[in-house]
Amino acid sequence: MLTKIILLIALGLVVWQLALALRALSRGQPSDPKRLLEALKRRVILSIIIVVALFVLGTLGYITPHAI
Repeated sequence: MLTKIILLIALGLVVWQLALALRALSRGQPSDPKRLLEALKRRVILSIIIVVALFVLGTLGYITPHAI
């Protein structure tokens, strides 16, 4: 149960980083390209960590996939 909560928090952080990137993109100030790049870089890193964590947790049996 704790692993699922941690994964949901991580997914929330990914959405937050996307919102920050959108904000930097829409404002159009000179320092915003750096902010946009940093937000998107963090989102990619978090996404990679989530995918790896899902594979590891599935392999170890902490989470199990199910059909809907």
